[in-house]
Formats: sequence, structure tokens, C-alpha cells
Amino acid sequence: MAAGTGLRERKRAQTRLALHEAALRLFLERGFDDVTVAEIADEANVALTTLFTYYPEGKVALVFPQEEDRQDALIRAVRERPGGTDPLAAVQEFMASRLPFDAEDEHTERLLDLIFGTPALRAYVRKNWTDCEDALTAVLAEEWSDRGRIDLRALARFVLESPDIAAREESPGEALAVIFANLRRGWSV
Repeated sequence: MAAGTGLRERKRAQTRLALHEAALRLFLERGFDDVTVAEIADEANVALTTLFTYYPEGKVALVFPQEEDRQDALIRAVRERPGGTDPLAAVQEFMASRLPFDAEDEHTERLLDLIFGTPALRAYVRKNWTDCEDALTAVLAEEWSDRGRIDLRALARFVLESPDIAAREESPGEALAVIFANLRRGWSV
């Protein structure tokens, strides 16, 4: 937490983290479907209404400690990429810095097993990526104005599906690299 953060903000961050940790612990022990939001709130020592204040999406969002604004972060990664880096490389680097590509330890493996073994969690993660389609299409159009809009939308769609595909492979990082190599070849990037 940044220096100078007020007490209220620190308490909010602590409550959010306590809810996340309680939920994850219970989900990993008993499975996602066998845990209620009331049990999570009780475990974190907060009211049920407090849980929904911090996680209005409910149980699925509790698996993830702090949701970034994925769309804004992705667009920033493309717009603020180092000179000489193509937009697809910036997107690939951005994706590689997120789960499941950013860590390979026992905890991450258990978390990924939970996510990919729970249809609601897998759908939530996938939706966080695919909801960025319009924004990614627009930023690609800024970079490649000579390409047709349908070409760029198709590219954006394939790009945003790649984390879901790669995450299911034994070596997600290598799978992501293969997918992006094929996308570059297919779109002559």
C-alpha cells in the first residue's frame, strides 16, 4: 500500500484481502460449489452485506484478490509499449504477466485446478478477457489503420481467447508463445 494512504483506504484493502483469503482457503479445502458466501463472510469476520459491497459479482470474484480494469490496462500496454515493439508483442507481454503465465508454483497449480475445474470461474476469467474485444479492436485500428475493421476484430477475438486456450496446456507460457507466433504469421504481422 502506498505511503500516505488513509486509514479508511487501508481498512478497505484489509477487508477486501481478508475476504479473498477466506474464500480461497475455503474453496481450495472444500471446492467452489460447496462453500456459501455466508460462510466466507463469517470466516472473514464481516457482514454478508460487506462481502457484497466489496465483491458485488459474488462468489466468482472472490477468487481474485483485486480485479484491475483489464480493458484499460490492456490498452495502456499497447499504447505505452516500448518503441519498436509491435502491438501483438505488447499484448502478449501483458498476458504473460497474468495468471496462469506469471507463476509456476504449487499454490498457482491448485488455483488453476480450481478455476478450470469450476465452470463458473473459468467463464468469469474468460469473460474478463473477451470483454476487451471492442477496445482492443479500436487500439489495433489506431496502429494498423490500413487493415480492414473485420480483420482487426477477428484478430482481437483470437488474441483474447488465447489465455483460455494456453492455460489448459502443460506449459501455458510456451503455448501462449506458439499461439502468438501463429497469429503473427496468419495476419502477416
